Amino acid sequence: MPQTDSGKAVVGVLKAEGITHVFSLPGGEILPIYDALEAEGIQIITTRHEQAAGNAADGWARVTRTPGVCLLPMGPGIVNAVPALAQAYQMGSPVVAITSSISHKLVEMDAFEDLDLKALVSSVTKWTRRCVFPHRISEYLQKAFKASLTGRMAPVLLDIPKDIIAAPSEEAEQRFLKPTQYRPMGRLLGDPILVKKAVILLLKAERPVIIAGSGVYWSRACKELVKFAEYLGIPVAAEYLATGCFPQNHPLSIGNAIANPFTRQADMILVVGARLDEFLGFGRDPSFYSEDTHFIHVDIEPDAIAKNRPVSVGILGDAKAVLMQMLQTAKELTKKRKASNFAKQSRVAWEQLFEVLEKDADSDEVPIKPQRLMKEIREFASSNSLFVLDGGDTTAWAYLYLRANHPGQIIGSQGPLGHLGAGLPISLAAKLARPETPVYLISGDGSFMFNVSELDTAVRHNIPVVAIVNNDCAWGLVYHTRLLKTRSEERASCGTLLNERARLDKLAEGLGARGELVTKPDEIRPALKRATESGQPYVLDVRVSRKYMTLLSQIFSTKRDY
Repeated sequence: MPQTDSGKAVVGVLKAEGITHVFSLPGGEILPIYDALEAEGIQIITTRHEQAAGNAADGWARVTRTPGVCLLPMGPGIVNAVPALAQAYQMGSPVVAITSSISHKLVEMDAFEDLDLKALVSSVTKWTRRCVFPHRISEYLQKAFKASLTGRMAPVLLDIPKDIIAAPSEEAEQRFLKPTQYRPMGRLLGDPILVKKAVILLLKAERPVIIAGSGVYWSRACKELVKFAEYLGIPVAAEYLATGCFPQNHPLSIGNAIANPFTRQADMILVVGARLDEFLGFGRDPSFYSEDTHFIHVDIEPDAIAKNRPVSVGILGDAKAVLMQMLQTAKELTKKRKASNFAKQSRVAWEQLFEVLEKDADSDEVPIKPQRLMKEIREFASSNSLFVLDGGDTTAWAYLYLRANHPGQIIGSQGPLGHLGAGLPISLAAKLARPETPVYLISGDGSFMFNVSELDTAVRHNIPVVAIVNNDCAWGLVYHTRLLKTRSEERASCGTLLNERARLDKLAEGLGARGELVTKPDEIRPALKRATESGQPYVLDVRVSRKYMTLLSQIFSTKRDY
């Protein structure tokens, strides 16, 4: 019978899943897979660090809402990628990591680069397996995709020892099935009785609010969210990847769900696809919620429902499917409702808050106010631009001033894990996935330096991302939090101040990209124009004032010990 090599078995499954890009760092043991990828026209994006390969796969998944694939060399290559897998796990991002390891015959013999792979990654992956049978590679990889994409999406890892990759197998034993043949494609509906109960509670509520989480984005439920909110006239606050799922220029939008002042006034909150984590006050922080507020919680993951806060109704189901059910049920129970006075007043108050922020940004101060920088970016960028955020204070400023009016327009790279440095790799993946879309990385100077070597990746692969560094020459969030807690400039400065002489624009030029130093407010927009029109990887080192604090700093200074 005809034989095939294992690299072709891997690529056969990737082709069936529609994979067009794989993020990797080369190693001798995975080169047979490289050969097969090139033969089938799947583009290999080689990064300068394995973490960046994992971050980029996560970025591809977040932008396209399809699996992102990284191919990693054995031993330390896998160890280096663990932070990226952990971040993807917290974000519910479908990353498929394919790794290699020592010959399976040498396991537990102190072979070079051997490690207990499952023990290492089991807490940050949904599914981890090692395939030691050449003829079952396609089967195992299909199981990996199935695990990653079923239920709450998450990263998975398939390890193929190097002797198995090198071994031939019978072509007939590799089964290249269509995805519809090996994993479920439908959506999990909610219990109709619970759906009706939830809708009735919302109809009876005087001040209902919807909190939309990343589950809405992953489920592609944005249109359903808008239709349901409009039908009942309920204001919507969004967090993480749901930012933009409900357009922020919509009259029912009340901004970001994190530290939202209007949830405190709500008597009923419908949470869809969001975890009541620390950024949502665990659902019980008196600053965000009243003790009398009732909750309805919809999620694809059972453990997320009623975690940290009791609920009046908990519905297990896919966000898109359940919102469709709720809309249909609402239509059966009532006519379309106008926005309540509470909804209108909340929107007006939100717009007034935004006006205050706008006035705060109207400054010609030097060093530049970070507020002014964010406003300039928003006013310059086209309506279809995509923003990737990285850093603590930088992300907080960006969320305040940028506006997302379509799904996936703003991607906060660090997510609930707080993993810094993923912004540049995610931006590269975003530009590859959306080549016609202007992609801007807005990063703090501390977070930017974690993976700054990926500028070389951008240059080698001709990926024209514009990186805007909000450079206060400090670990700003830590500095401000410490300053608020200690009221001591000296104590706040301990370990938090960075090198003011470092020129990130020159660093970019040294790696083959282009760069500019921006020190005055009136230089921002011309520099943005040059960077955007250059068609090359470009870094703007924008020097901003360190004296302005974000709300995030204030929250952390009272909620945590530093």
